[in-house]
Amino acid sequence: MDYLKREKIMGEIRSAKEIAAERLKNIGEITEEDRLRWKFVPAGEKLGQRYMSERLDIENELGKFDQKQLPFVKQGMTQSLLIYLDLPRNETIEKRNFKVMEGLMQIKEDKQSAAAALGQLQRIFDHYAQQGEAQRTQAKQALKTKFEQSLRQALRAQGKEFPSQMNVEQLPQFEEEWRRTLSQLEQQYIKSLDDLKKYLVQIQ
Repeated sequence: MDYLKREKIMGEIRSAKEIAAERLKNIGEITEEDRLRWKFVPAGEKLGQRYMSERLDIENELGKFDQKQLPFVKQGMTQSLLIYLDLPRNETIEKRNFKVMEGLMQIKEDKQSAAAALGQLQRIFDHYAQQGEAQRTQAKQALKTKFEQSLRQALRAQGKEFPSQMNVEQLPQFEEEWRRTLSQLEQQYIKSLDDLKKYLVQIQ
């Protein structure tokens, strides 16, 4: 029995080695570009994180890398900064978005394309904060009215009155339904934001 188990394990090890060898064969020879990417994209990501958490002179930091390394550092930094971009649901996010956009503008060499993309981004944020806010207010009021009417009918069927001090917005069912509604309202903005993020990654 032990012999059979040992043979089975050895067979599995051989299979694993064969799979690993096949994968290495498919990958092919590791190039200098691969090595640069593996080392300096993460370095750029760390720079992006530092920029968001402390005062950082981007130009000075980028000056520490040579021309071969720099594109990968900028790629990593761009990817890192874009993670912080979000719909301006409050003042904190709004300030963070502004810092991200300032950083991206410093990183990009194609200033014209970067400025155009960031301008589109700002228009999305402005629309979300202005027209979008009015839309969300109306949707929330409509949902509140719907809940109040349903609750009144349910209480009336039981011979009870609707409590004047009751706030349906505090009900777990209302909160859950509102989160679902809000997610649907924000979907169009999130799609536009994601599309612009992808475009910003491509800008040199």
